[in-house]
Amino acid sequence: MKTPEEWMRDFEAKIADAQAKAAAVQEGLARAGGSASSNDGAITVTVAPNGALTGLELTADAMRKSHGQLSGEILEIARKAQRGAAVKVAETFGAVEGEGSETYRMITEYLPPPEEEEQPKAPGYAFNEEYEERAATSAPPPARRPAPRPNTDEDEDFGDGSIFKKY
Repeated sequence: MKTPEEWMRDFEAKIADAQAKAAAVQEGLARAGGSASSNDGAITVTVAPNGALTGLELTADAMRKSHGQLSGEILEIARKAQRGAAVKVAETFGAVEGEGSETYRMITEYLPPPEEEEQPKAPGYAFNEEYEERAATSAPPPARRPAPRPNTDEDEDFGDGSIFKKY
């Protein structure tokens, strides 16, 4: 059985260790933001440790790109910067808690996939000129008309069912 003095020393050591870990996490998170640039250096995106956009720099070359190309590149570069910040956050917790800890596992579980993996492109918005380009190069889907429904209404005075039609 521990004496009160031993118990107090152990308790104080645990508090000092927790304070040191908290300071290390705070310091690591302060440096954990991310930044990424396009290959040509025309676009630079900066993010906070939580992935929030904190900066966007566009050169004159970037502004010469089409709206769709520019917005797509900004999103791609932002994803790279966010992944970089997330990796730094994970490294901070790995260094403090150990890479086998539950905290580290939880954080790395939600890391965005590496940049090398091709991400499926989600449907997005297009500006007028891009929309017109897409419409000119893709054939419109064939128009579908609903098949006539059989009349199940016994009251012949009111026609063939609902006044609302699907087109």
